[in-house]
Amino acid sequence: MTDFVIKQLPYDLSNQAGLALIGKYLKRININALIDPAFPVRSGIANSDILKSYLGLLCLGKNDFDAIEGQRKDTFFARALHLMSAVPSSPTLRQRLDTHAPDWFELAERINAAVLGMRIAGRPVDFGALPCGYVPLDLDTFAMDNSGTAKEHVGRTYAGVDGYCPLACYLGTQGFCLELALRPGTQHSACESEYNFERVLPLAARLTPAPLLVRADSGFDSAKLMCAIDQQAQALGREMAFIIKWNPRSTPVETIARAKAVDAAPPMEIGRAHV
Repeated sequence: MTDFVIKQLPYDLSNQAGLALIGKYLKRININALIDPAFPVRSGIANSDILKSYLGLLCLGKNDFDAIEGQRKDTFFARALHLMSAVPSSPTLRQRLDTHAPDWFELAERINAAVLGMRIAGRPVDFGALPCGYVPLDLDTFAMDNSGTAKEHVGRTYAGVDGYCPLACYLGTQGFCLELALRPGTQHSACESEYNFERVLPLAARLTPAPLLVRADSGFDSAKLMCAIDQQAQALGREMAFIIKWNPRSTPVETIARAKAVDAAPPMEIGRAHV
């Protein structure tokens, strides 16, 4: 029989070791300097610690404010995220995020751009290009099942469940997320997506010098969105192509031909896949 030796270690073990990497990235982009001067507090927990605490919860797969209570006595959580004061309580976390939500909306894009724009060993992030030389920018919506809840904007999704229908955008062959926009469950994929392009395409253009290839399914088969991509390409002075699955029920071939003839842009390459 095997003898087991049981002893107490002189250090604590944690099942949240990945938070150390998250904290390192946040420290590298100096998130405190990004938030605290713009949103100072007279007393109490700094707003940078509020945001870092909630980001920590999200990285652990939790989005409930009450989940922070389980981290308040976890010294590793505070050390890994470099919290300068303390882990906030659930009411404090809720109140601060409710108060600053409109002002912090654009922070997600700025933080994401800062992280993805970092240089590792002196080199920029390699997002991964296709054999043709283009860096893909994939976008799609997906259904989030929130059945049985009374949350705001929960609706019947295309998947036949009640919930949300977020829009996700990924850059490169490695799948770096540039956008994850929460949208009502009843919202069509193409509806108002041009506003997402206004954020995502300039961000992608800043992150990589390679030409971009926007890829989407038939839910985005919209002349308005195609023109939005072309307009962004011209405004940014960048080469952008697109491959969008054709939806013959909503866009006849003759309509496509007329749109291309009217809105032709010789300097920019645009494409369309009929699948």
